[in-house]
Amino acid sequence: MFGDDGSKNLAAAHARALLQMFGLQAALPAPADHPALAWRRAGLMAVTGRAAGPGLVAPVALTAAADGALAALRALSPQALLPENGALLLGERARALGLVRGGRVSANGGCRLLDTADGRIALNLPRADDWALLPALLGAPVLDWTALARLVARRPGAALLAQGRLLGLAIAPDQVPPPPPAPFIVEQHAAPGLQPGPPLVVDLSALWAGPLAGALLAAAGARVIKVESTRRPDGARHGAAAFYDLLNAGKASVTLDFADAADVRLLHRLVAAADIVIEASRPRALAALGIDAVAQARRGASWVSITAHGRTGDAAHWAGFGDDAAVAGGLAAAMRRGWGEAMFAGDAIADPLTGITAGFAAWASWRAGGGRLVALAMSEVTAHGCGLYQAAPDELRRWQAMAEADDQPLYRLRAARHAAPPPGADTARIRAAFSV
Repeated sequence: MFGDDGSKNLAAAHARALLQMFGLQAALPAPADHPALAWRRAGLMAVTGRAAGPGLVAPVALTAAADGALAALRALSPQALLPENGALLLGERARALGLVRGGRVSANGGCRLLDTADGRIALNLPRADDWALLPALLGAPVLDWTALARLVARRPGAALLAQGRLLGLAIAPDQVPPPPPAPFIVEQHAAPGLQPGPPLVVDLSALWAGPLAGALLAAAGARVIKVESTRRPDGARHGAAAFYDLLNAGKASVTLDFADAADVRLLHRLVAAADIVIEASRPRALAALGIDAVAQARRGASWVSITAHGRTGDAAHWAGFGDDAAVAGGLAAAMRRGWGEAMFAGDAIADPLTGITAGFAAWASWRAGGGRLVALAMSEVTAHGCGLYQAAPDELRRWQAMAEADDQPLYRLRAARHAAPPPGADTARIRAAFSV
C-alpha cells in the first residue's frame, strides 16, 4: 500500500471516503506524512513499547485515520484555524504531561493489560470509586495491582467482562474485532435543509473526545456552548489546566443543576435551538432528562453521540475510556501481531481519534443539511482505524527504521490563546438569552 517512500496517501483516501458518507466533495490539502513518520513526529513513540525498551512505531495506520478526518474537516472549512494535522492531536496530551511508555501499563498509569485464565483483558481504574468495586468483581479484597493481577489470572475472561460491565467498570477484552465499514453510523431522520451559519453547538460532553470535537468546531467558526452539571462538572477540570484550555477555550460555559426543573427547561431550550449537539452520555441518562436524540435529528439538528462501545443493545450500558476502548478496538492485538507482545500504543488514543472523527462528522452533517444522528463508539473508531492498514512484520521493521532515522522536529505543540472560562461563567447571559 505505502511502499518504502510512503507515496500512496491513505489519509487522502480516508478523507474522501468520509466526505462521501455525507454526499460531499471538496479539494483536499497536501498529502499527509507516512504513518511511521507521523507516529514519531507526533511524539507517540515515547508512549509506545515496553517500559525498558525502545520507543516503537504502531503497526497500524491510526495517524492516517486522524490525518484524513482532519483533512476532510479542513476541506469543508478552509479558513478554519485548525491544528497542523490530526496526528499531532493523538500525541498532544502525552507530550504536554511528559508521559512515558509502560508496555502493559497505560501511559497515564490508570489502565493495565491483565492475563485471565483463558486470555487477556484491559481494566481501567481511573477513579478511587472503581477500586471500591473490585471486591464485587473478584470476591476478595484488593489492595494493589499485584494482588489484582493474581486474582484476575485465576478467572475466565468472559465472567470478568460480564460482571465488570454490570458493575460499571471500564473493562474490555484484548481482541481482534472485525473492522467496521465506517468509523461511525449515520442515521438520516429528516430531509436536508438550509443551514445558515455559523452553527450553534451545544456541547454536553466531558473529558476528551467530545470536548475535542467541540474545540475543532469552534476553530471552524461555530458558536459553542459547553454545558456542565453543577453537581458533577467536567472531570478534566481537575487535570492539567493547559490541556483543558486547549479543549475548552473559546466555548461559553453554562452550569445547570439537572435536578432543578427550571435548569432542565433551559437545557431543553438550548438543545432545541442547537444546530449541532455533542454528547457522550449513555442513552438512559439523556432519557432521564427528557431528551430524545432522534426527535432532535427529526427537527433538523445534527446529533453527535459518542459512547465507549455503542448506543444500542447491551453495549450502550458499558463504560469505557480511551485506553480500554482502544484495546477493545484491536490495538493491543495489533501490537502483539506486529511486535510479539500485547502492549498499549499511544496515550488513551481512542479518545483523540474519536474526537477528531466526531468533529468532522458534526461539521459535515451540518454542511450537508442536518437532520442526522451520527453515532461514534470509541472502540469501533479504533477498530476502523486499525483496519485501514496493518504493516506486515518485514514492512514494520522498515517503518521502525524509517522513524528512528527521521531527523525532522516533532510537530509543534499548540497552546491555547487564552484560558477556558471557569464553570458557569456564562450561565446568566445564556439564561437571559434563552428565557421565554
